[in-house]
Amino acid sequence: MAKKKITPRIEKGMQTRQAIFETAIALFAKRGYDKVTIDDICEKVGVTKGAFYNHFKSKDQIILEEFMRMDEHYAKVAQDISAMQSAREKLRVFNREAIKLMSDLGVTMMKVVYHSQIAPNMRKPYLMDSKRFLYRITNELIREGQKNGEIRDDLASEDMAIMLINCFRGQIYHWCLTNGSFDLVDTCERLFDLLVESLAPR
Repeated sequence: MAKKKITPRIEKGMQTRQAIFETAIALFAKRGYDKVTIDDICEKVGVTKGAFYNHFKSKDQIILEEFMRMDEHYAKVAQDISAMQSAREKLRVFNREAIKLMSDLGVTMMKVVYHSQIAPNMRKPYLMDSKRFLYRITNELIREGQKNGEIRDDLASEDMAIMLINCFRGQIYHWCLTNGSFDLVDTCERLFDLLVESLAPR
């Protein structure tokens, strides 16, 4: 199938969309997510509100798209490790790749993401959505480990997945609070080594 030709109009639209995204992230980082309006973003980019809505449904969607990109990454990693035999080792690799993505996104972006999720008007934070790939894959790997006798089965896999994710989320939050003052991937690998013993069968 032939690739769709990118016309000058389409290319200009892509550039405008990227400019809106990058400007919004920069403003969120500087002023705080809840202090920035769509009008602020449009004024800074030099576009109309109509142009903004051609690319994004709302201010929240800008952050939501970043989560969707993360989830696409999680799904790819899960597929890449599917042939591995040990569920615990799959869990280790999956967790490392998830943390590496956040480290690569950078502390500024992660601050914006976290801030957006605790903003006063955020009623249902996407960060906590148990239907996200992050939760689903972690849960599936723990359940697989339970079936294989690699992971304790005295706790529900769903509960263990949430506790595990929350432990690493706390480390990421600490990384944000200290402006990325330490190696996030290395620290979380050491945290996994500490936590993996608690996953062993009882």
